[in-house]
Amino acid sequence: MDEAKRSLSRRDFLTRAGLFAAGTAAAAAGASGVPAAAAYADERIGNWAADGSAEVTVPESAETNASGLYGMYREHNAAAFPADDATPIPPRAVPEAWDWECDIVVVGAGGGGLNAAARAAELGAQVICVEALGLHGGNAQSAGMCGILGGMSMQEEKKFAFPSYPFDAQALTDWAMDEYHYAADPKLIYKIAEQGGKSLDWMADCGVQWRLGEVPVYVAPKNSTLDHHVLKMKDATDAMFAYGQRKGVEYHFQCPAAALVRDDAGRIVGLVAKEDFEHERYIHARQAVILTAGGFCNNKALLERYIPTAAMGCASSYLVGGETGECFRMGLGVGADVSGFNSSASFDGGVDWQAEGGQWARFLYDGMTQLSRQPWLTIDRCGNRLRYMDSRVGEDGANAIYALGDLATIQMTPPGHRSYIIFDSHYEDHLAGYAQEHCRKLITPDLEQIDKVPEHYRDWHHGVQDALDADVLKERATLEELEADLGLAEGVLTRAVADWNETCARGTDDFMYPVPDEWLHPIVDPPFYGCRIGGNLYGTKAGLLINDQMQVVGTDGLVIPGLYAGWHTAGGACGENSYIGDPILGSLMGDVGLAFCGGYLCGTSAVENERGE
Repeated sequence: MDEAKRSLSRRDFLTRAGLFAAGTAAAAAGASGVPAAAAYADERIGNWAADGSAEVTVPESAETNASGLYGMYREHNAAAFPADDATPIPPRAVPEAWDWECDIVVVGAGGGGLNAAARAAELGAQVICVEALGLHGGNAQSAGMCGILGGMSMQEEKKFAFPSYPFDAQALTDWAMDEYHYAADPKLIYKIAEQGGKSLDWMADCGVQWRLGEVPVYVAPKNSTLDHHVLKMKDATDAMFAYGQRKGVEYHFQCPAAALVRDDAGRIVGLVAKEDFEHERYIHARQAVILTAGGFCNNKALLERYIPTAAMGCASSYLVGGETGECFRMGLGVGADVSGFNSSASFDGGVDWQAEGGQWARFLYDGMTQLSRQPWLTIDRCGNRLRYMDSRVGEDGANAIYALGDLATIQMTPPGHRSYIIFDSHYEDHLAGYAQEHCRKLITPDLEQIDKVPEHYRDWHHGVQDALDADVLKERATLEELEADLGLAEGVLTRAVADWNETCARGTDDFMYPVPDEWLHPIVDPPFYGCRIGGNLYGTKAGLLINDQMQVVGTDGLVIPGLYAGWHTAGGACGENSYIGDPILGSLMGDVGLAFCGGYLCGTSAVENERGE
C-alpha cells in the first residue's frame, strides 16, 4: 500500500471536520438564521501526535492485530482521535471583574443544552449558552429519532406504554432496574421515567412538531415499521433553538468552555469561555452552571481510563461533532465523583479506520458502515463464527431495535476484542435479500432527507470505495493473502470459510444461532474481501455523578454547589458495566431522548433550587 495513504495529516483531518460542520450548518441556516461556520479553526483540537509532528506513521494492520501487551487492550493510534487527555481541568479563581453577567450559564447547544437553556429562560432566568461549534444542534443533528417509553400525550392517544399500558413510572423503573442488574440509582431512573414523556410534551408546546409516523418511540407496536432514517431530530433542535431565542437566551457560538470558576466557599459561580477560540471571557453565573456538552467518546485517554470495554471493543465513533470530554474533565477538576463506570452505548458494525491511519470519528451514514452491518460470515480472531441479529421488523418491533445494540456487544467482546466480516466478489448480489432495516439500510439517492447526508456519501458505493482505497476494506486475490493481511494466524480464516461453504452447500444452517437459509451464500469467487469491525460508539454512560435534581455530587458524597450536569456529561442512567448501555439502545429513553429530557430537568431544577425563593 502507498505510504502516503498510511499517514494522516493533522491539517487534512481538521479540514475534513470543518467541511462536515460547514455542510451541516448550511442545512440548518435556512431554519435558524445561524450562518454556516466550520466547527474548529486549525490547531484547536486535542493532541494529535505524541511527538508533535504533522504526519503520523501507522504500522500495517497485520502487525497490530494482537490487542497489546498480554492480549488485553486494543492498540489505538492517538493521532486518529480528536482528543487524548484525561487530566482534570482545575477551576479558576473569581476574577476582579466579570466580562458577562447572567443567572445561569449552559455549556453546550446540543439537544440537551438547547432544552436546558430554553427551560431556564422560560422560568425567568437570564441565560447565556456557549457552544464550541459554529451552529446549534450538536450530535442531535445526526440522530434519527429519540426513544420515550411512555407518558407522552401522543402515546396516550395510541394507548402505548412500556412495559404495559397504561403508563406507570414505577413499573418502568422496576423494569429498568432489573435490566440494569440493580446497578443504577433508582431515584434517578424514576425521575427519567416520570419526566421523559412530559419533556417531549413540553417541547411540543415550544414548537417541536412530532409528526404522525415519527412519534419518538423505540419499542414499536407489532408488525410496524419504525421509519428510522437520517437526521430527523435536526427539526427538533431547530425549533428549540428558535424557542430559546424568543425567551431571551443569549447564544455564543465558536466559544468553547475552558474552565469553571469557583469561589472561596467552594461554590461554582461562573465559567471561563474562549470567544472565537482566543479571547477568554469570565462569565458570572449568579445561580448555576449547567454542563451539557456531551461525554468523551472521542477522547482516547478518557475512554481507556473510564470505559475500558469501549476502548477495547469499539472500532470507531460516529460522533464527529465533538464529545471530546472537556465538561467531564472540568467536573473532575472541582472534585466530582464518577458514575456509570465502564458503561457506554454502541451500534454494531464499527469499521476500524483508525488502525489503518484514518479517523476514529466517522459519520454513521458513510456507506461502508452500512455494508459492514449486513449478515456476512463473521468470525472472531480464533475463527469462531459469531451470531448475527436481524434488524428486520418481525412479530415484535423491539427485536429489530435491540439487534442494533446487542450485536455490538457480540462484536466487541470475542477473544481479542476484534471481529471480522468476510465475503466474495458477489456481495452486491446479496444485499436486497438481506433487507436489513433502520441504519443498516444502504444509503441511496432516493433516501428520505438525502439532502442532509454529505453529498459524497449519497451513493453508498462511494464510501465503500473510500474504504477500499484506504485498505480498510481489504480486497485480495486469495483467501490466504486476506488471512495474512487481516493479521489472522495461518489457517484461521481458510478453515472458517471452508466450514461456511459446507454449510451453504447443505442449504441449511447448523450453527447454534442459524441465519435464514436464503442468506447462505458461499465464499468462492475472487476477489475476496475482509474488514475488521467492532462496536460503533455513540454514547458514553460513564460521567459525572448526579442526584435526581441533576446536581453534580463530589467524591465526598456532597452536592457541589451551583453545578448541574445533563447527559451525556453526567453518568448514572445505566449503572456500572453496561457495555452498550441497554435497555432500549443506550439508555432508558434512547440517547437523544435522554439528552432532551436531561436538559429539561437541568433547566427546571437549576432555577427552582437556586433562585433563592
